[in-house]
Amino acid sequence: MNKALISLTFDDGLRSQFESAVPVLDRYGFPATFFLVANTDPIFTDGWAEENGFEWHKIDWTKEDIRLLRGMIARGHEVGAHTITHKRERIAANPIFEAAESKRLIEEWLESEIPSFCYPFYDTIHVLKEPTIKAGFRQARAGRQNSYYAPGDSLDRFAIDCRQILQTGEDVNAWIRPGCWHVVTFHGIGGDQDGWVPITEAEFGRQMAELAGLRDSGAVEVVTFADGASRSQQIAA
Repeated sequence: MNKALISLTFDDGLRSQFESAVPVLDRYGFPATFFLVANTDPIFTDGWAEENGFEWHKIDWTKEDIRLLRGMIARGHEVGAHTITHKRERIAANPIFEAAESKRLIEEWLESEIPSFCYPFYDTIHVLKEPTIKAGFRQARAGRQNSYYAPGDSLDRFAIDCRQILQTGEDVNAWIRPGCWHVVTFHGIGGDQDGWVPITEAEFGRQMAELAGLRDSGAVEVVTFADGASRSQQIAA
């Protein structure tokens, strides 16, 4: 059997991810990648949330947050960067700062290398790709076209696609394609108050249980985004 690789990624550094998703991931032994915004505001603000009356709580880099994140890294999870502001107008005005400073700050806080970046809104790749490369990241995620990467594919490590997980009805078996690497992306875990396009805790638990069954059958290996990018051209038969 050609084993598939799956990377689980989480955007925005939302509290709901750490409160509701991380315990489930740890229970199944799944490493995941969390793309965090490098500012100390306690509320995630990107324009859309405020306009719609939501206050999405996020990591705000307190000592407790830093301790939490360092512990997660020690358990095999990955932390990546997701700009400083996550605001379109500021990203467009100063993309070099948004890429380079987010890497510098997170590495300083966590005392750990941060090799992976995620483009906010998926489409900011057009202004952030070159700054991300120059900042010293080794790979970056854009996405939601649902691509699969097979050995021999021409992979642009700074334009890696993903499958955005929506609220209900997700077919976990569809994530798996033998011999290929596939990246999936989550935002809020819970309800509308917990982040963009949330899925319920029960639905997340169901998806992870099904993924664990596929892992245990030998069909798939779950890896961090950085690990998947480095291994995507060398998936073992």
